[in-house]
Amino acid sequence: MTRGGSEAALPVLPLVSGFHGEVEAHFPPVAEAFRAGTGVTLVRADPATVASQPAAVLLVLSGGTEEAALAVAEETRGPIVVLSHPAHNSLPAALEVAACLRQRGRVVRLIHLGGAASDLPGIAGAVALARGLRGKRAGLVGDPSPWLVASSPPPSLLREKLGIEVVPIRLEEVLERMPARSSSPVEGAGQGIGDAERRMGAEVHTALRTIVQENSLTALSVACFGLLPHRMTACWALACLSDSGIPGGCEGDLPALLALMVAQELTGGPGFLANPADVDLKGETLTLAHCTVPLALTRAHLLRTHFESGLGLAVAGEVKPGPYTLVRFGGKDLDQGFFVEGRVLDERVGREDLCRTQVRFKMPRGAIERLLREPLGNHHVLVPGLWRNVLAAFHGLFLAQPV
Repeated sequence: MTRGGSEAALPVLPLVSGFHGEVEAHFPPVAEAFRAGTGVTLVRADPATVASQPAAVLLVLSGGTEEAALAVAEETRGPIVVLSHPAHNSLPAALEVAACLRQRGRVVRLIHLGGAASDLPGIAGAVALARGLRGKRAGLVGDPSPWLVASSPPPSLLREKLGIEVVPIRLEEVLERMPARSSSPVEGAGQGIGDAERRMGAEVHTALRTIVQENSLTALSVACFGLLPHRMTACWALACLSDSGIPGGCEGDLPALLALMVAQELTGGPGFLANPADVDLKGETLTLAHCTVPLALTRAHLLRTHFESGLGLAVAGEVKPGPYTLVRFGGKDLDQGFFVEGRVLDERVGREDLCRTQVRFKMPRGAIERLLREPLGNHHVLVPGLWRNVLAAFHGLFLAQPV
């Protein structure tokens, strides 16, 4: 998927009244006008296919289609996107349909060709994203860390809003699935670590990979601080899982895990979950830090211990500079979001009073003030690329409304 969902294909149900002729006469020119104006290809689909999508998209080709549109909407539970164009009384009908749906408490977006059609690529990307997340299985290994006082929504929320199943797994299962024989030690340049830490990192990775396979998981978050009494950390293991296409999150943080799953779905690769650790208001930069980072996002890395405990195996990585989107889902019902496009700067932070991987992120004017004025919680995720339009549309359609 490219930025903003351009070059996307969007299944739509075209609607036309008998007074205006057949669908075949109207659909091709209108679809071509949308493609030319937005880069989105409208794919004609039947009612069952459209109703099965995360958001049903109705193309109002003419007036007199209000009752037909509402009948289709009745067969769906998710958001409704209504598309209109400048001829054949399409817009008047679309306005009536959208108003009625809102009166009925439905989430609805009206996109008019020549009006707000520039929003359509983001919506197409959002629908594709929601489609890709539906049916995923995310493991929650242990309970969320007790300090996540604003970041522990009920797991059922992900199922109800996005169709993601959260699978609870006891933290003890990590210990139970540690390999009987010592694993080959993790290789690579290190500082302050020995053979025991290198072997532990490989063994925790084996245990988590076994849990993923046994539970058919597509992502997982580990209450990793619960491993510290056993002189273990999951930092290296989560980096490896993320590099293999299984988003791995820390501390049992479900909103952060959702952002990592979004990163995987949008880019085909991992995101970087981190703590916002410091800000420079004058320079409009945010320092982010964490003890694990997918190696796919780095140009170099060093193996070190976990910052707070001095134990285990963590990753001090140099994240590749370039465009990224900073993502945070928040609120009691995940009904709030923070999506900011910026750049990871080509500079080394090198602080010993922060988690091992450190990044300086250049943000647009006013973004840091908003981060501090309207905080949604600690963990944020850097997603490679520029995705704000897609993420804003995704959040507005699928998360912003109460269950």
